Amino acid sequence: MTTPLPTLVDRSDVEARLGETLEGPDALQADSLIEFAQVKLRALLPSLDARLSAGGLDQVLVRGTLVSAICRGLDVMRVGLRVRSEAYPEVTTTYADAPGDLIAFTDDELSALAPSAGISGGAFTIRPGGGL
Repeated sequence: MTTPLPTLVDRSDVEARLGETLEGPDALQADSLIEFAQVKLRALLPSLDARLSAGGLDQVLVRGTLVSAICRGLDVMRVGLRVRSEAYPEVTTTYADAPGDLIAFTDDELSALAPSAGISGGAFTIRPGGGL
C-alpha cells in the first residue's frame, strides 16, 4: 500500500491569489484543477517530493508555481475553452483551436523548480540525465 502524497496546494491558496471566495461550480473546477496540477507537476519533476522533504526546494516556490498555473486554467474556463477574444458593443467572438491542456507550466517556472536551478557551470551548464 502506498502512502498518499502530501497536498502541495489547496483551494484557499488559489482564493488568496484571486482575491475571491470560490463557490459552487467555480469551487468544483478549482478543486479539479488543483488535483490535476499537482499530479502533472510531480510527473514533470519526479524528485519534487524528495527535494521538498530534504529542504532542497522551497515550498513557497512550488505553491506559487502551482497556484499560477491553476489560476491560468480557471481563467481559461471562465472566458471559455476556445474563446480567443470578444468585442462589444457588437458581439464578436473569435475562437481559437482548443488548448492542449488546461494546466501548463511555463519554461521559466519549470527551470526555477529544476534540480539544477541556480547552479551554473560558467560558460555553459551540463545537466546530468538531460532532463528536468
